[in-house]
Amino acid sequence: MNSKARSCNRLVTIALLLAVWMVAGCSSTKHIPDRQHLLRSNRVKLKSDVVIYNKGEIKDNLAHLVMQKPNTYVGFSLGIMPVRLWLYNFRYNKLKNLPETSLPKTVERPALVDTSFIPKSIQNMRAYLFNQGFFYAKITDTITYKHKKAYVTYNVNTGNNYLINKIHLDIDDSSIKQLVSENMLASGLKKNKAFTYVLLDDERSRLSTLIRNNGYYQFSQDNIRFEIDTMDKEFFRDVENPLENAINFISSTRTNKKPTIDIYAIIRSVEDSSNVPFTSGAVTVYPDYGGAEDRQSLRMRQYTVDSILFKYHENYVHAKVLADRIFLAPGKKYSLSDYDKTIVSLNELGIFQYIRVQTYENPKDSTLSYNIYLNKTKKHDININSDVTSGSTYQFGMSGGLSFRDKNFAKGANLLLVSLNGGIEYNYSDKVGKEFFDHFSLLTRYYGINASIDFPKFVAPISSSLFSNSSLPHTIITGGANVIERVQYFTLVNSSAYFKYNWRQSRATTWELAPAFVNIIRLPVKSDLFQERLNSNAYLRDSYKEVFIEGENITYTYNNSERKLGKNYFRLKIGLEEAGGVLGAVNSLGYALNDLFTIKYAQYGKLDFDAQRFITLPHSIVAFRLYGGVGVPYGQSDVLPYVKQFYVGGPYSLRGWRIRTLGPGSSFDSSLLTQTNTLDRTGDIKLELNSEYRFPILPLFAGTVKMNGALFADAGNIWLAKKDSAYANGEFQLSRLGHDIAMDVGAGTRFEIASFITLRLDVAMPIKKPYVSSNGGWVLNQIDFGNSTWRANNVVVNISIGYPF
Repeated sequence: MNSKARSCNRLVTIALLLAVWMVAGCSSTKHIPDRQHLLRSNRVKLKSDVVIYNKGEIKDNLAHLVMQKPNTYVGFSLGIMPVRLWLYNFRYNKLKNLPETSLPKTVERPALVDTSFIPKSIQNMRAYLFNQGFFYAKITDTITYKHKKAYVTYNVNTGNNYLINKIHLDIDDSSIKQLVSENMLASGLKKNKAFTYVLLDDERSRLSTLIRNNGYYQFSQDNIRFEIDTMDKEFFRDVENPLENAINFISSTRTNKKPTIDIYAIIRSVEDSSNVPFTSGAVTVYPDYGGAEDRQSLRMRQYTVDSILFKYHENYVHAKVLADRIFLAPGKKYSLSDYDKTIVSLNELGIFQYIRVQTYENPKDSTLSYNIYLNKTKKHDININSDVTSGSTYQFGMSGGLSFRDKNFAKGANLLLVSLNGGIEYNYSDKVGKEFFDHFSLLTRYYGINASIDFPKFVAPISSSLFSNSSLPHTIITGGANVIERVQYFTLVNSSAYFKYNWRQSRATTWELAPAFVNIIRLPVKSDLFQERLNSNAYLRDSYKEVFIEGENITYTYNNSERKLGKNYFRLKIGLEEAGGVLGAVNSLGYALNDLFTIKYAQYGKLDFDAQRFITLPHSIVAFRLYGGVGVPYGQSDVLPYVKQFYVGGPYSLRGWRIRTLGPGSSFDSSLLTQTNTLDRTGDIKLELNSEYRFPILPLFAGTVKMNGALFADAGNIWLAKKDSAYANGEFQLSRLGHDIAMDVGAGTRFEIASFITLRLDVAMPIKKPYVSSNGGWVLNQIDFGNSTWRANNVVVNISIGYPF
């Protein structure tokens, strides 16, 4: 064993001894008084006589209802280290006499078992199960004591539950009754559906919203109540004897006969005005509201647009822009939905600090008047972002960006964005230069400028009348130029322009349509070395051709995180893109462009997708992403243009590889073993799967900074659509898919600073390399953390901002 290895082993031994001493000195039960026990865990065992489809959710909710909680344990999903309790015990003499409110947030006193909480917890559980339709649940508890620790188990048997049989409407107002009857198909109360009180709450909310959306301003949920009644009276023969009812119900469960109930929806007018439909009257808007004195000021400028009165100090934003986003039109039947859409639409403009709508009731003519107060926000802002990455063979990369925003450009609530971005990549080699900084050599420079203007409406050629303003329509025009300089190879200039529309179909669904976009790719500088590579590699030669791209694309996005309140939600993004079809159809125009620019236009079709699933656990989140796409060149194109090709690797992809250094397929560039100044690895097809287990670690600085951890695994690769002799096994073959998939694992730390920005540090290593022919590509047997050469070639460090997905 060499001296370096022996030194490493000694350090590990010392670290382990220190850890043992720390744990021994901070034992979790060290300061537990005699005859008392530390609450180690609460466990819920759930049993049911019927099939429960949301059993996991019910079990988690029951666990949350336990009143006394154990100390916080960390250690990934195992929960084996009570770090906060250890820190308390370590400083016990200093902290023991402090009141609870004075304790640092990084420590916890031991949670001593208090059995008086158990009956209260069982009562909470019974109430919850009753609301879920399990009226006769049985709950018992068991406490196990072991080495001054207590383990509490709650044994829950839900029993049987009711099914809905029929819904009856008992409504005193004929107009409201007709309205409700015509909309019962939207009700969540369906025949043979398992009954829960949550369904009644949802139905009460639905009915109240339906009625208020049809003019009944004074109507509220207090006007609605429900009564439930059993269909089979044999279960409730004696209303005054609940014990007999329970016996009858239990006997029904033995015959596997589920009891049913009828539900009566009773709607009554508490006041005379609650069943009177209202219409909207005068609407007054204060776009730059300064205070109560503005309401009576005679110096305010006044404009009337679309029957809406606007009062300004100064012409901060054009009145027509706001009028198009106000749905409380004079003379229109009152609708709660219109009220909500007005606030959402105005807020979405991004030019107001707060929005307040004050409603005045005029009972004589059943009209409503509105004052809308808008307080303007800061017009301009500047943002800075950065990323740092470090990868195999000690490569170092850094990028940054500076952006300027004008949120109210030309007083039209138009968002003007101008951004500058740039970055550098260095290679490190201790064989080059004498001093430390001399070991670094520049590989890549990239920089660019981009500008866009976002109009909060549809601009021709699409007519605004095709979509409602409640769809939050936008027209976005973008242009820019970006330069990539591969120091020893080439300089690539990408000039681009986009014209696209964006609108919201529903709370969860948005669309983006670009009827026209243009990219012009030029390579003004090519080194002799790079030209030699192009001459010997047809795929590279076609990829790096100067090319004109004209096309169109459409993107569909689904995101139900808002509806799911940020728990157990799903995101899906699908994009379709085509280029060269129009130019190809008009051959003369296409050939003219070929001659005009002395470069050919590209023709291809492309599909990409990004599906993400987030599963919320009691103290952690499991996140998955399936990401990929396929591009098919056709016509006069043999490969996708370089800027449209797929790649993997880097802080937002397969984190065990540097960006653009993996693939295609199981092909391998041997120069990666001796140098890092290699050309990007790209392809026509991409498939990637990412998974993360995210968990909290500790709050820092009085909770201002949240330190979170993650364990992750990534898998995927890129492929060529056609076989190429320069990339052995680089084309997509279904028979080789399993072998071609690369995999990495790693761990990371994330610092959420004041819920504003997240700094991320991820460390990853490959565990399956598709270009390794032996052992199916698995390299687990080669892992050697004590070997500096192995670490240099395999451990990849990524420092970046934000989550990977």
